[in-house]
Amino acid sequence: MRRGRNKMVLVRAAALSLGAAALLSTGWQVFKKPDPDVRRGNQLIRKNKPTEALEAYQKAEKRLGRRHRLDYNRGLAHFGKGELKKAKDAFLSATGATDQRLRKQAFYNLANTLFRLAEPTLGQARKAALGVKNAEAAIAQYSGEAQKQQRCKAMAAAAKAFKAAMEANQAVIAGFTEARNEYRLVLLRDPKHFDAKWNMELGLRHMGGARLANKHLADRAKDLAERFKKECKPPDDKKNKDKKNKDKQNKDKQNKDKQNKDKQNKDKQNKDKQNKDKQNKDKQNKDKQNKDKQNKDKQNDPKDPQQKPLSKEDIAKRKAAKQLDRLERKQRDRDRRRDRSRTTRRPLKDW
Repeated sequence: MRRGRNKMVLVRAAALSLGAAALLSTGWQVFKKPDPDVRRGNQLIRKNKPTEALEAYQKAEKRLGRRHRLDYNRGLAHFGKGELKKAKDAFLSATGATDQRLRKQAFYNLANTLFRLAEPTLGQARKAALGVKNAEAAIAQYSGEAQKQQRCKAMAAAAKAFKAAMEANQAVIAGFTEARNEYRLVLLRDPKHFDAKWNMELGLRHMGGARLANKHLADRAKDLAERFKKECKPPDDKKNKDKKNKDKQNKDKQNKDKQNKDKQNKDKQNKDKQNKDKQNKDKQNKDKQNKDKQNKDKQNDPKDPQQKPLSKEDIAKRKAAKQLDRLERKQRDRDRRRDRSRTTRRPLKDW
């Protein structure tokens, strides 16, 4: 088993060296007619002098202006110096080139740079896993009731170690996910790109291993937490228990009083609302009766302009009634005058 594991390590190292060779093999003939400073920078990279190469590329950029090919060559120089973040920015800028070949190479080298940036997370994850192993061994050293305090401290330290290990594995997943995404872009443009396939497969293995490790760590951390709760959590004494029960009873009583008070307030509000609704209803009925009475009086009013127009027969009846009333008044006036004339006496003449 150890021999197979060593073989896998050698395969990974060979793959990384192959990726580095592919990275540096495409940086030379970047111009059909290279600028003198560009040619000198390429020669300096061949001689493993990336710092001097960067100076040469900088001189060329002052004369030629900003170009994607210069960004690509600058990325090669930064990669050679180990300045991976600067190399990443340079390759990322070169991916905007219109030349499809240069663009594919920029994407591939960008993926390689992200792969190298993610590699330190593997060491951090291994170190964190070793910390978990040591923490579990420390727990096993303490046994029995006499060493309970030391065992509980070791459990608390182990819980922190589990958390750190899971965070380290999550960093592995995040780092190699970025590299995997860039390798995918390379394979979309060139499905037969062997180096991209190889390095992407390595990244996927690292991601899968980190996910599996986190799953096991989560299970062990859960078991440890249950054990810590069972063995190390101090039990409540009777006094604290009685206090808790009393507090609970007081809280229940307060809640019950509050509920009763709320119910009373609600009943009162409902009763007030019913009374108010009844008053409003009575007022509406009274207003309706008054309105109906007014409408009826208005209908009976002969001066009402909105009254229905009379028919010819009704007009004739009203006219006849008026004439008869007029004749009756005249007759009454004549009778009153006649009666007054009968009672009036003439004065006697005194002569």
